Amino acid sequence: MNFLFRLVAFATLSAALHAQDAGLSSGQASLQLRQDPENRSYALTFTIGGKVLNTYAPDKPLSLDVNGERLDGGYAKVSQEKNDTLVCQGVITTPHGTRFLFTDRYLVEQPGAFELRRSIVIQNANRADQFFNSLFGIQVTENGPLEDSEFFVPGVWYRTNFKTRMAGALAKNPADHHFLFREDRLPLPLVTMRDPGNGDTVSLIHAAAEPATFTGDRGGERVVDERMQFGSIGVRHLDGTTLAFMFPGSEGEKNHVVRRASDGWALRSHPVKEGVQHHYKLVIRFSKTASYPDAVETTWKHAFQLYQPKPRPVDVKAAFTGLIDTLDHYSVGKGYDAPGFPFSVYLPGGDVRVYNYQMGFVGRQLPNAYFLIHQGIAEKRADLRRKGVEIVDFWAENCLLPSGLPRTWYDPATAEGTTGSWRKNDNPKGGTAMRVATTGMEGMLSAWRLMERHGTGQPGWLAACGKFGDWLVANQNDDGSYHLAYSHELTDGKHLPTEPGKSTTTNPIRFLVMLHQATGDARYRDAAIRAGKFALTNIHQPYHYVGSVVDNPNVIDRESGQEAIYAFLALYDLTQEKSWLDAAVQAARYTETWMYAYEIPAETGAAATDFPQDRSIVGQTLIATGQSAADLGLAFSSFDYYRLHLFTGDPHFLEIAKLLVHNTKQSLNWDGSLYPGKPKGLQLEAFTVTIPRRKGVMECLSWNYAAHLDPLVRFQDAFGSMDIEAIEKLPMWKRREINQSILRNTHPF
Repeated sequence: MNFLFRLVAFATLSAALHAQDAGLSSGQASLQLRQDPENRSYALTFTIGGKVLNTYAPDKPLSLDVNGERLDGGYAKVSQEKNDTLVCQGVITTPHGTRFLFTDRYLVEQPGAFELRRSIVIQNANRADQFFNSLFGIQVTENGPLEDSEFFVPGVWYRTNFKTRMAGALAKNPADHHFLFREDRLPLPLVTMRDPGNGDTVSLIHAAAEPATFTGDRGGERVVDERMQFGSIGVRHLDGTTLAFMFPGSEGEKNHVVRRASDGWALRSHPVKEGVQHHYKLVIRFSKTASYPDAVETTWKHAFQLYQPKPRPVDVKAAFTGLIDTLDHYSVGKGYDAPGFPFSVYLPGGDVRVYNYQMGFVGRQLPNAYFLIHQGIAEKRADLRRKGVEIVDFWAENCLLPSGLPRTWYDPATAEGTTGSWRKNDNPKGGTAMRVATTGMEGMLSAWRLMERHGTGQPGWLAACGKFGDWLVANQNDDGSYHLAYSHELTDGKHLPTEPGKSTTTNPIRFLVMLHQATGDARYRDAAIRAGKFALTNIHQPYHYVGSVVDNPNVIDRESGQEAIYAFLALYDLTQEKSWLDAAVQAARYTETWMYAYEIPAETGAAATDFPQDRSIVGQTLIATGQSAADLGLAFSSFDYYRLHLFTGDPHFLEIAKLLVHNTKQSLNWDGSLYPGKPKGLQLEAFTVTIPRRKGVMECLSWNYAAHLDPLVRFQDAFGSMDIEAIEKLPMWKRREINQSILRNTHPF
C-alpha cells in the first residue's frame, strides 16, 4: 500500500499554475485525485492495468439528484489522516442556496480494493429544495452494448439473463439504460461487471448496510422520508457502462415494487433538511478473473466476509423430533381412499387447508413417508413405520402409467365407496415434470433400501422404481437430455413433451445413480452419465441454471442450482472423476448467491409480520428471478455443502452448511414459541424480504418438513449424528473417509 501526495506543475502561456495531486495504490489498482489548475477542484479517477476509469460524472466525483435535477461537483480540499486515509471535502450548492457538504474518506480496504466512507451534511436548507438522493459510480466501459460484458447481481442478474426468457422485468432488456435494484431484494448488496475478453473485473459493494425503512415505503410514486436508510445498486448504460449506487434507493428504470406495472421508477428520496442522516460505506474492487464463475465466487466471498453472517443456533434434535411429530399428527389413513399428508396447513391455527397428494417437489409425499419409516425403525415405533409403508404402497401400486411414466398428483376421495382422481398436470404446461417425478421416486427408492437393510423386503417398491427407470432409459434424447415435462397421453406410442426445454436434465440424474446402485443395472448408470455430459455442456459451461421451479418454468432460479449440485455430486460419487466435482462446486457457489447473508430488518411501524420480527433473515433464500419471494428451501442442501467442504477443504462451504442447518429454522415452530400449542414442525411456506417486508404465505406445505428432515437424516446416516457441531469434533481423516464412502453406506446412496 502506498500513499502518494505530490506537487505537479502545470504551465500555461501566461503563467505557471501549481496543482496538488493525491492518490492511493492497492495491488494493481490506483486511485488518483487531480486538481484542476484553474478552478482548483479535484477530480477522481481509478486506474487498473493502464486503463483510466472515471466516476459517475467524469471529473466530478460528487453527484446529487435534487428535486429531480442532477447536480455534480468536485472536491475543494484533500488532506491526509492517519492510516493513509485520504479525506476529501466538497460542497454542492443548489440554485436556491442549499449547501450539501460532502466528506468522503478513501482508504485501502484490501489488495485491489478501496473503501469510500461518505457523509453528507445539509446547511442553509431552502424550502424550495424538497428532496434529494446522492449517487456514486465508476464508469467501467466507454462504449459498446451491454451484451459485450458479463454482470452479476445476486438473485437478479447472471450470465445468461439476456439469453433467457425472463419472468418479470428486472435485468431483462439490454436496451434499457438504468438497472438499479433496491438492496433489500438482494442477498448481498453488490454489482459486478467482467470483461470476458481480458478478464478485467470491477465490483461495487455496499458495506455495513443497515437497510431500514418504514411502512409508508410503498408504491411507485416518490416517497420522501429520512427513515429510509437503504440504497439501490446496479448499472447505468448511457455513453458507456457505469456501476452505480444511489442513496436512498430508487429502483428503475424497471421496478418490482409495483409488480403489475413494472415499467418506470419506484422513487425514494430523503428530505432536504438539516440534521438528516445520510451516510454510507462502499467498496470498489478491481481484479482479473479467469472466468465468470471465478468472478462470481471471489466477489461474493469478499462481500460475505465484509458482513460475516453468523449462525443462529437451534436444537436440531428437538427440531427433528418436532417435524416427525408433525408428520405423524397430520397423516391420514382413514376417511380418505388413500393415505397421505395434507398439501398445506393454515397458520397460525394449524388447521388443514386441503388433503391432496403430490409425490415430490412441493408435495413430497414419498420423501416424508420415508422419513416416518426411518424414524419408526430408529425408535422401534411400529405406528410410524406402518403409516410410512402404507403411503409408499399406495404410490407403488397406483402412480405409474403402463409405460412407466408416473402420475404425480392425486386428489383423494372422502365418500365411502368412491375413489379419487389423478391430475393431468403438475406444471403449467401439463403432464408430468421430471422434477416432480424424480424427487418423489427418490423417496420411494430410499424407503426400499432402508427396509431392505432391515430385513423387510419390498420388491414392489423396487419394481416400481425400476419401471420408471426403464422409462427414463427409453425416453432419453439422443444428446443425453430430458425434456422438462411429458404428456400423460400417448402419441404414436410415445409421451410427447409438453414443455420441450432441456434445462432440467439434471433432475433425473441422482435417481438414476441410486437405481444403478440398487440394481447393478448398467443401463441406469449409462443414462445418468449421458445426462451428466449434456448438463456439463449446456448447464455448467454456460452458467445456465434454469427451470427447476416447475410452477414458474424456464426462468433463472435457485433450485436449478441445487438440482445441479445433487446431480454432479452423485456422478462424482459414482465415478470419482474430478470434472463432476468441479461442476458440483460451481453449482454450489452459484446457488449460495441466492441466500441472504446480511440482516434486513422489519419496517418501522409494522404492527405485525408473518416472518417473525425478532428473527434473522440470514439463511433465507430467494427462489427465482422475476419475483420477490423467499423461503427456507436451501435447507435441503446443508448436507451437500458440508460434503463439499470435506472434498475441497474450503472453510467457506462449512460456514454455509452451518447457516443452512440453523438459520433456515428461524421461522420454524421448533420450540413452540411461534405458534404455542400447535405442532412444532409448522413453518410459513414463503415470504418477502423486500417490501412489504416479512409478509408471507401463511400456510405450511409438505415440502417444508422435508427441507429440514432430508439433510438431518443424511447427516445421521453418514456421520452418526445430525448435530454438525458434534460431527466437526470427529477427526478430519475420519470425516473425509466417511464422505468418500457415501455412495455405498448411507441414504440415499
